[in-house]
Amino acid sequence: MARHLHGPTIAPQPVSRQLRSPRYHQVYVALRGWIGDGTFAPGARIPTEPELCEAFAVSRITIRRAIDDLVAEGLVVRRQGSGTYVPVEAGELPVALDLREMTTRVANIGRTTKVADLRVEWVAPDQATRVLLDLEATALVHKSVRVRTRGGERLGIITAWVRENVGRLLRLADLRQGTVLEAIERAGVGIESADQTIGATLAGIDAARALLVPVGVPLVRIERIVRSTGGQPIERVEALWRADAYQYRMRLTRVRRGELAGWVTD
Repeated sequence: MARHLHGPTIAPQPVSRQLRSPRYHQVYVALRGWIGDGTFAPGARIPTEPELCEAFAVSRITIRRAIDDLVAEGLVVRRQGSGTYVPVEAGELPVALDLREMTTRVANIGRTTKVADLRVEWVAPDQATRVLLDLEATALVHKSVRVRTRGGERLGIITAWVRENVGRLLRLADLRQGTVLEAIERAGVGIESADQTIGATLAGIDAARALLVPVGVPLVRIERIVRSTGGQPIERVEALWRADAYQYRMRLTRVRRGELAGWVTD
């Protein structure tokens, strides 16, 4: 059963005894991922050592070593008598781009890679998805998880959460043949805009198993929130790509004053 740990609802995630990665490193990677994806937002206090011990089913020494590594990287700070917090950092303004370029790039990925595994289910959304898609507490989402391959090599794992009213329109055949975004458009839903962030993370236990890589391997993390015509957020996507297999190319040109330029990818 998930516990309420200082705000975010986090399901217990016992470390794996079968993986070669040390237990403290598995905890470190999980916490680092939660900081990176906003589960623990800037300024938030992370769970206490006893709560983390229970969530990961490890000793206090293991938790302390994982947090020591996070402190050393500047990802969290300890405050005497108060707890451990995620530092507050100034945000940056997003870059603007023509939506057509994003949809074209997403479609190209669907054509140049194959789906090795596709899992589709209806689930209660986690807190991050509920907030990002502006969902009611009792809402369900259409969740799909797929592994993308090229030449038999596993390159990335993509997870998509879609609002129920849109998810009910999706066809399994479309999800098997292309991307979720393409399936949404085939269902007749108009796309108005999308917000996307690109960053780096480390492979957690689930990603490591899906991509057949060790825990802690660098990954490129892409998160996208897609809005339908009218501005309703309808899809959240998290794509984790192997850093050694991911490449983005772009051409930069000068534009006239007042024009917007930028770039986006999947």
